[in-house]
Amino acid sequence: MSTTPTATVQALHVMRLRDYSQELCELGVRGALFRAWWELSGRFGARQTALDISGGEYQAGDTTDSWAQPLPFGNAHSVAAVMNARVPTERLRQLRAEAERACAGRILAFGRWVADYGAPVDWHVNPVTGLRWDSSRSLTHEIGRPARVGDVKLTWEIGRFPHAYHLARAAVFFPEQRARYAAALSTQLTAFIQDNQLGRGVHWTSGQEVAIRLFAWLFARDVLLLPTPTTPDSAGLLRQAMVEGAAFIERHFDYARLAVHNNHLVAEATALFAVGALLPELPRSSAWRKRGRQILDEQADRQFYADGGYIQQSHNYHRVALQVMLWACAITRALRDTPTRSWLRAMERSLDLLVAHQSATDGRLPNYGANDGALVSPLSCCDFSDFRPTLQAVSVLTRGERLYAPGPWDEEATWWLGPTALDAPLRPPRRRSASFPTTGYHVLRGLDEASFCTFRCGSLRDRFSQIDMLHVDVWWKGENVLVDAGSYLYNGPREWHHHFTGTACHNTIEVDGLDQMLRLRQFKVVYWTKARLLQFQDHPHWALAEGEHYGFRRHPGRVVHRRSVLYAKDETWVVIDRISGSGQHRSRLHWLGGPYPYRYNTDAGELTLDTAAGPFSVRVLDGEGHVRPGDVAAGQEGPPRGWLSRYYGEKMSVPSLFVTSTDEVPQTFVTILSAGPPDIHVKKEGWSVMTQSATLFFRLTDAGPTDIDVAAG
Repeated sequence: MSTTPTATVQALHVMRLRDYSQELCELGVRGALFRAWWELSGRFGARQTALDISGGEYQAGDTTDSWAQPLPFGNAHSVAAVMNARVPTERLRQLRAEAERACAGRILAFGRWVADYGAPVDWHVNPVTGLRWDSSRSLTHEIGRPARVGDVKLTWEIGRFPHAYHLARAAVFFPEQRARYAAALSTQLTAFIQDNQLGRGVHWTSGQEVAIRLFAWLFARDVLLLPTPTTPDSAGLLRQAMVEGAAFIERHFDYARLAVHNNHLVAEATALFAVGALLPELPRSSAWRKRGRQILDEQADRQFYADGGYIQQSHNYHRVALQVMLWACAITRALRDTPTRSWLRAMERSLDLLVAHQSATDGRLPNYGANDGALVSPLSCCDFSDFRPTLQAVSVLTRGERLYAPGPWDEEATWWLGPTALDAPLRPPRRRSASFPTTGYHVLRGLDEASFCTFRCGSLRDRFSQIDMLHVDVWWKGENVLVDAGSYLYNGPREWHHHFTGTACHNTIEVDGLDQMLRLRQFKVVYWTKARLLQFQDHPHWALAEGEHYGFRRHPGRVVHRRSVLYAKDETWVVIDRISGSGQHRSRLHWLGGPYPYRYNTDAGELTLDTAAGPFSVRVLDGEGHVRPGDVAAGQEGPPRGWLSRYYGEKMSVPSLFVTSTDEVPQTFVTILSAGPPDIHVKKEGWSVMTQSATLFFRLTDAGPTDIDVAAG
């Protein structure tokens, strides 16, 4: 029976109404009402960002004395003395080159690529498109419209002043350049403040952006500007800009508290706390200090989970939150106070989860969740993706011990805690298999710390990040052979944003061309995936994690995806995917390889990655051991496929393997991941997978792998 157009339209309206009802349920009444007010007031111009801070509560008499009191950062001369021997000469040359470029308006954007904002700096330009944002009016409702200027984050980056850290740190290691770097930064600070009227333009659209900018200015003030003579006018402008920033954050604080409730909230609270602490003569400062610290006290246990995870389901945002908490701890020391115990407990819990996921060879973690290239305080010469600098500082602060042997990653700890921090005893982490059930992250490890895999399985609790349930990352001999694709751009062309955040881009299964959750708007997803970890075992020679998710169960057929990840230590993984439910479905398994030369053997169903550590094999079979042929693409533009974005705004071509089954369920996919091509034998339920170093035996049943054994040789 055919469906009339009118009936189809009515059905679509009903579905849309159901989806928006789901959004209301997930936001809660208070959050939904605030979000509705925020969107409508911005759309119709009722919400203004302009502020009048001429009143007495924002004014003070002479604040010169309090403003001249430095924060408790490490002494610059002492930092240079201890770090010169730990930072390779080439990296120091790179730091100086970054400072020189920054003097000319060319800054290291997102810790990776150079963005040219011009000389003098054009604070409103998108350095990629060359288009400009209007600086004369409020833009809070326009920044999410990339078609006009491009991704707003590319303009926000210069407003975060990451180059303030580069200039200040370069002046420490190259003191003969101090006066010149101080003059260049002072000129840029003055120009920014004069060219960005409070509440107008793109740099007054986000309280978090304001907070990150204030942190950069505070560091540069202490390390570069206070020790170097600058004009009194620029110092006065900077003080006033701090007050304006705090007033703006206070005015719009409910957005961070009620609408987004993530690292925006802790960053903005810390900025209020900082300005209130540094300008005590200001009548408003006491309220800022009190409110900032109160929010931090509340959020330490709210945003940092009991198992060490973070509310935003993103390793990079987890690091952002940790650096913000390091700022909060520094402010308390400036007040001759001590950090709240809940702060320290939250930071210490984080260590266990992040270190468990960390590659021992280069300090990187899987590129889990949203990654906007944020590094609040770039305080080392290490790569953006190296977490060792921040984790070293957090470990010394919370546990009084170092995680890593001496190296360039020590610099951040010396800035936060002083060079004596490096006298803390060295206790390298013992990375083992670990399950973090609250967050839904699980790690399978063996004897070789350079080889491990991570498994994403757990119901979303507070925040959506990416549509990636049951995703698996694999690291072999220090090589990230199977990867999370990253984020690329938040506000670029819609098809690219959908690609990088969607199910099809991750190492999991897409059913009937659908995402596991429903994308309602660009940054809004509903029907958060429910998932359950079924088992987690760790044995001397093998480890097993198994779970399932129910994201497809709301569709016809009520499909459930179950995945078992079996690790034969240290070089073979077997990933078993079972699709159950009812009816016929099109299931597509995806594996995204790292940036390596590759070749694909269709007859064997085998993708080979030629890594620096040797060939790594990805072979996909069905439940009876027969080859499931697939297809491989890399660097495909339309539709996007085969891309990796390790750094924001940058992408590279990598191999993407699709293996598709269109059949009645249940359907089974068995993926063998190994060092070189394995020798696979299947007899009924019995499987053996032989590599050069060991043979893995198991029985494959409807309930997953059983009778597991590993024999050497």
